[in-house]
Amino acid sequence: MTMKKIIMSITIIAVSFLATFYSVDKLVAYARSVIFRSGVVLKNNVSISAGSIDQRNGSMTTTTQSFSKALGGVDDYNNNQTMPADSFEENFTQCASANNYCGTNDATTCAGGANTICEQDNRTNLVWSDWLNTGTDVNWFTANNCAQPGSAENPGACAANGNVGCQCVKLTSSKTGCEALGDGNWRLPHQKELMQAYINGSWGNLSHAGGTYWSATTQSYGTRTAWSVDLDGGDTYGSTKTGTDGSRCVR
Repeated sequence: MTMKKIIMSITIIAVSFLATFYSVDKLVAYARSVIFRSGVVLKNNVSISAGSIDQRNGSMTTTTQSFSKALGGVDDYNNNQTMPADSFEENFTQCASANNYCGTNDATTCAGGANTICEQDNRTNLVWSDWLNTGTDVNWFTANNCAQPGSAENPGACAANGNVGCQCVKLTSSKTGCEALGDGNWRLPHQKELMQAYINGSWGNLSHAGGTYWSATTQSYGTRTAWSVDLDGGDTYGSTKTGTDGSRCVR
């Protein structure tokens, strides 16, 4: 008998043994505790059964109208009022010297003063910076450390979809935006990372979340535009790359 067959036989015996003493529900619960731990990324369309993670919007109980979860709930922004108590919200950790600035060792970016508050999303393990340049809007090329259209590094215009100047040619010196931040290990987030941050409770956890921020993600049907995401309401927009928007960084 080959080693592979021996291992398979032992596995079958072990599972049969456990099934003798534990119900299917207990075995599934144990599997979830192992598989669905923080930081694990599920692929190949693995699904989570209904109710195991409640990502529905919360209810606004201060109104006479019904905005229950069953009827769709309300956005976490809640008209700039208190976040609904029953909103889905993950835990975020503020970065400080005691936790080595969430493991980044970037004391400058995450010092905790004005415009330097970093937070780690404990569901995704991503560390988020505060807004850049005290909230000053910049175009997508600057935020993403890309050479500007019409420059020596990126000749050509970005005036229409398909223009060669709409591409991102990364700057290797005199960096800009997120890649010029702190120790140089920050980057502009992807669209889905920003959207997940909203789902996980960015409005109640990230500083200056009440704004729209660039993602590094280009629209597939309009290369002149890139996606930006509103971290207080969850909206995502296609914004012209040469226009301006807010930026914050991730690692």
